[in-house]
Amino acid sequence: MRQPNTDSRYATLDGLRGAAAMVVVFVHFHALYHLPEIEHGYLAVDLFFAMSGFVIANAYDRKLSSGELNWQKYFVLRLFRLYPLYFAGLALGVAALAYRLPASDWHQIASAVPGSLLMMPSHAPLRTFYPLPEKLDLIYPLDFPAWSLFFELTASLAYGLFFRHLTTRVLVFIMCASGVLLGIAAYTSGLSNGVSWPTFYVGFARLGYAFPAGLLLYRFHRPARRRGSLSAIVIVVLAVGLLFMPWSTVHQPAVDLLIALIALPAIVWAACRVEPPARLLSLFAFSGAISYAVYVLHVPFAFMVQDFAYRSHLLQHPSGVSAVILLPGIVLLTWSVDRYYDTPVRRALLARSRGWLAAHPKRAAAADATMPQ
Repeated sequence: MRQPNTDSRYATLDGLRGAAAMVVVFVHFHALYHLPEIEHGYLAVDLFFAMSGFVIANAYDRKLSSGELNWQKYFVLRLFRLYPLYFAGLALGVAALAYRLPASDWHQIASAVPGSLLMMPSHAPLRTFYPLPEKLDLIYPLDFPAWSLFFELTASLAYGLFFRHLTTRVLVFIMCASGVLLGIAAYTSGLSNGVSWPTFYVGFARLGYAFPAGLLLYRFHRPARRRGSLSAIVIVVLAVGLLFMPWSTVHQPAVDLLIALIALPAIVWAACRVEPPARLLSLFAFSGAISYAVYVLHVPFAFMVQDFAYRSHLLQHPSGVSAVILLPGIVLLTWSVDRYYDTPVRRALLARSRGWLAAHPKRAAAADATMPQ
């Protein structure tokens, strides 16, 4: 019998991240290439938030509780993780829009750049240039999937600043309050929101439930119980199936809430208890490694390729075949960017900051050496 895996890396979560990123790609391809609608695919973002809570707790709970990291060092490390690929998506988004728009409209792109460089939302009037079902007033118009990164960064900052106050009771309270907001949002604006200014608050509700859920799942998780199993594949397939399943005959707000409040945390809980078979470890690791790049780069890349195809008369109208052809290009691009840009840049940032990161002594107070309860 294979011994339980107690490594800090969770391969099933890697596979789940890769699958969720591809779900997001197909959600956006629905608008770009007129593919069938994925009715609950937008909830992949909630799955990302929950997995993020678990993974961040796994990586930083003990370091923050022991004083090995203070909140400033922790937050800088999170910026090192998120910013390089975010910047790549931003640069590609600027290039895609500049290619799409006449030079006389480039000032609209420029108006969004300063805030975007700081990972801040923008009010730039670019909403009419995306082939979305509705002309949304996007909070990140240069690369609109980056909207969730703002909430990811907000969660990271709050986690670092208030770590010692995030007791189980506090986390449960935050989840309950956010769950109420999710219920209201589901029956008013819908849970697909948070990407635009009129529905900005929905992003906080989605984050406020899923991220603390991930933190709590880690606290109650027992790593020694993880074992290699084909059930890892079942978990990933189940997650994708939930998001792809056409629930058109069912009351959508209620189904959304069931998936967001119960099913997705349960999937993360199951995923962190098992590992894929050894022969699939590399595939799961690969999908996890490129998932962030896939998420942040696919929209501007797809827009640029589509516009080039139109101008070159290679494509007359959007089609599912175009989307299928584009998928290998997205995988190749994101793998290349991850390997030859993101990883080297993050290593360089860590190397340059090593002295500063090591400069702060560990806290010795007994209160600082305890975990929130």
